[in-house]
Amino acid sequence: MTEELISVIVPLYNTKAYLERCLKSICNQTYKNLEIIVVDDGSTDGSEHISDEYAEKDSRIVVVHQENGGLPAARRTGLKTSTADYISFVDSDDWIEPDMIECLWKALVDNDAEISVGRQFLDKGETSHIEAARSYVKGLLTKSEIPHHVIYSDDFKTRGVSPNFCDKLYKKDIIANRQYKLDLNTKYAEDDICVYGALLDADRVAFVDKPLYHYCRRDDSMTSAADNRYFERVTLFYLQMKQVFEEHSESELLIKKLNRYMIEFILRGVNKSFGFCFGNVIPFYLPPYKTLQERGARDIVLYGAGDVGKDYYNSLKQSGYNIVAWADKRGEYLATQGYDTIVPEKLKGLKYDALVIASDSEDLMKQMKATLVEKVGVDSDKIIAEYPVKFIEKLMEQ
Repeated sequence: MTEELISVIVPLYNTKAYLERCLKSICNQTYKNLEIIVVDDGSTDGSEHISDEYAEKDSRIVVVHQENGGLPAARRTGLKTSTADYISFVDSDDWIEPDMIECLWKALVDNDAEISVGRQFLDKGETSHIEAARSYVKGLLTKSEIPHHVIYSDDFKTRGVSPNFCDKLYKKDIIANRQYKLDLNTKYAEDDICVYGALLDADRVAFVDKPLYHYCRRDDSMTSAADNRYFERVTLFYLQMKQVFEEHSESELLIKKLNRYMIEFILRGVNKSFGFCFGNVIPFYLPPYKTLQERGARDIVLYGAGDVGKDYYNSLKQSGYNIVAWADKRGEYLATQGYDTIVPEKLKGLKYDALVIASDSEDLMKQMKATLVEKVGVDSDKIIAEYPVKFIEKLMEQ
């Protein structure tokens, strides 16, 4: 199979601590015919110098320095700099598996597709890599099928194709066409506008049934920070996304999904507005109340302190349940950040009615249950491992 030139675009802004890991993962790809474009968007922390040093070591790296203009502007610069017909993106604080580009290229060519999509890991600190929870389309979607997997599947509960820029390989024209139309003032969900637009423009989208991209979640990242202009930015997203959907023959279905999506954004904005260090004013996820009631369980151990666990913790306490312990693999570190957490090993000897696993990944819940039973000695009959119900789903049932 001929290796066409592929551009990998890396927008860069003040990620000195993570940049070398990112660039090494790209330079060490099994697919070698790469043009690696680093767009330094006005960095001031020394990461701009690291990118220049790597360009001296590897002739495939091109560094563009520009004044800070934001992520959409940096991506646009990368697209304009690219000389390839195929494009992939990697954020500078993330990293990729050694065969990511090769796998995506093979899927693109074998299926005569304009876009190929891989799966993701969600990395949190130094913990083991956890596959990000999304619906996983397999094989191929044709043009008539794609709208039914945008935002949500048609059940309005299952997540659709990931809107992330960075777990995909594109024919250049199909993503550039959408990115060039994006309002550069967009500061929220710019990925969704461009990626969903490109997916709807495509005739064929191929899927690789393998996690290839490591999305690294940081507490100090832009997406984690409070934003007092949140609702203004979400409105700009909505207007642009609505315009994209109105152009499509399945506009009625797509706009219905968009309106449902906006309720999630509004709930998220209310929670951010209160600025609590953890948990939500309005929960995204509801604990398995029905199962707890059926078992007559009141004294609870909670396992997992991610987004689901934070919601469970607050909801259970507010509902009068006794949280005997809140365990997480990162329990000791999280305790220093204000969480009432312990490591799983400290569960030994505690008395409780039920242990609730908090995760929105079925694969991860299986792993967590096995660890608790095999390494901690938890009675498997006490474990409740159910896929979480979303508050918004309950809301929409009314």
